This record gives sequence, structure tokens and C-alpha cells, in this order.
Amino acid sequence: MPLLLDEHRSEVEARVAAASSLVFYLDFDGTLAPIVVEPELARMAPETRTVLEELSKQEGILVCVVSGRSLADIKSRVGLSGLVYSGNHGLEIESESLRFVHPEAGRGRAAIEDLNRRVAGLPLLIPGVQLELKGLSTTIHFRRADPTARDQIEMIVRSLVPAGHLDLIVTEGKMNYEIRPRLDWNKGSAVRWIHERIKDRAALAFVIGDDRTDEDAFPSLADAITIRVGPGDSTSARYYLPAQSDLGTLLGRLLELWKDRLDSADPSSQSHIGRPALALKESSPILNVRLRRAAVDRRRQGSQ
Repeated sequence: MPLLLDEHRSEVEARVAAASSLVFYLDFDGTLAPIVVEPELARMAPETRTVLEELSKQEGILVCVVSGRSLADIKSRVGLSGLVYSGNHGLEIESESLRFVHPEAGRGRAAIEDLNRRVAGLPLLIPGVQLELKGLSTTIHFRRADPTARDQIEMIVRSLVPAGHLDLIVTEGKMNYEIRPRLDWNKGSAVRWIHERIKDRAALAFVIGDDRTDEDAFPSLADAITIRVGPGDSTSARYYLPAQSDLGTLLGRLLELWKDRLDSADPSSQSHIGRPALALKESSPILNVRLRRAAVDRRRQGSQ
């Protein structure tokens, strides 16, 4: 069972005090921003945005937003420079110094486009259903739909994308279904991909999220501080925050702790503290994805 963060804050603060740099991997919906009925209206609270901006400007801190939204959408909603943005559950990653699109993501685009055509009438068939078309993936939201229609929605989704679909996979989120290419790649893969490029190998990572897709990210880095936002049941995170509104307070506390650390440090010992820089290099997980994709191709050929 995860630990209530408020009761173990000293553990976290001790690790921050000893760290050479910090890297934050933050989900957006339900973490940086509250869950809302209309997904297009999701916004960070002004105080959360202010703290996030201050964090991103600190020496020794790198902020990464890892979201299921499209890259363009999440960049627009956060709207801060100097961050690393990851969209479509890690299929797209961008910062001021790098740009990554998963090399196999395009192979699922045709299947996603076909799916989009087939579900286009779903909001008319079932009022309250909303479609979020993200290019490389699609989300079907049903938060506004009548609860009695949810079994019907699931039946439709599962019939369009059955468990054995060769190109697509379905993940159930908070009142939505995420449909994306069937690749051995997720938010955890994106977190590892980014972290492998951080030159400071001793950087302390925070991985914070609230949804099932964030569970892929929690175990991705062995020494990370992992925090589930919301109830602490059924999570692999070490700590949990009871409510999304608690996150801004936590980030503010970590910001002040880091500022105090910089202010009180011996100037001669601060030479090793700097913004965690990203280095471009080949990522071994890509090879693993290519091998897995080749296996899928062989399965497809065998079924023809």
C-alpha cells in the first residue's frame, strides 16, 4: 500500500536536500489540472501554473509534462517555455533541444483514421459521448453520458477494437477509452526515453500522475519518488496525495525547499548544480519496439 505523503514528507525532503538536480514528470488531467466534464475546458489553477513556471526557471530543475493529449494540445494548455512535453502517451516528445515521434507510430495511423470514421456518429447515437481525435490516438469520453449507456459504449468500443486487434489497443481511463497503436510503448517508455538523455545521472526524479496510464510510468525509474494523485488503492506509486488540489501546495513546498538549498549552499559546492541538460543519443527501447513490430507483421502474414 502507498504511503500518505503528508505523513512521510520528511523522507522526500531529505532526498531533495541531497539531490544534485530534480526532474519532474507530471501528468496533466487529474494532476496538474482538475478533471472536468468538458475535456476541452481543462485548465491549471493560476497558482499551480505560477509554481510550475517558477520551478521550470530554477537552476537544477527540469520539468516534463507527460500526457495522453496530443502534443499540440498539451503545449497549448500548459503554455510554458523551457519544459519537455510528451503527448499521445509518449508517442511524441518535444523540447527546445529535441523532437521525437515514435518511428512506428505512423503505421497505426491508418487504423486510427479508420476507427475515427467508424465512431464519428457515436455522439449522435449516445448523447454525452465526446470524441477527442489526436492524430496518433483517439479518446472516447463518456463522462457526460447517461450511466445506463456505459455498457453499450464499452460493447461498441470492444467490438471495434477487440483484444486481438493487430494494430490498436484499448486502455480504460477515468470515464474514457484510450485507443492507440499496439506498440510496446507508453508513458513509462517516454519517461525512460527522456531520463536516459539527462546528462546528470544522479538527478532525482519525481513521477506524479492520477490515472491508469500513469501506472506505466511509476515503475519506469528505479529510484524515482512516485506519487499517485487521488485514492491510494491499486497503485504501484510509493506515496499518494488525497486530492488534486494538494499538488500545487506540494510543488510550492518543493520549490521553496530547493530555493533554500541553493541559497544556503557553499558557493564552492554549487558548481555541480545546473539545469539538467538533455543529450541526443539513440535509445535502446526503439530497437525493442522494432523487433516487436516485426513479430506483429509475421502474425499478420500468417493469418492471411
